[in-house]
Amino acid sequence: MTKTITFEDFSKTDLRVGTIIEVNDFPEARNPAYQLIIDFGDLGVKKSSAQITTLYSKTDLLNKQIIAVVNFPSKQIAKFMSECLVLGAVSGKDVILLNPEKRVKNGVSVS
Repeated sequence: MTKTITFEDFSKTDLRVGTIIEVNDFPEARNPAYQLIIDFGDLGVKKSSAQITTLYSKTDLLNKQIIAVVNFPSKQIAKFMSECLVLGAVSGKDVILLNPEKRVKNGVSVS
């Protein structure tokens, strides 16, 4: 069952569009993952670890716009500090990234 939250709870989540500008392998991760460097425009550049290796190659991801939560606290994953959470639809081990239908300015808010 899905837990109900209030609009006030949801409004605390800062969802933004960013463009992946660098993708690196992450062999130290417990589960297969990439290290992503993402440009969020005026918010700056943030790093994220993403378990998206089953459907995306590094080439597929470069310059791809994504949607991420940018106001979670940083999380240490192996020797990498993840600073945002890239969003995707999860189906088993496959993750399909959420992204805007058309190209938008980096850092634009999602609501």
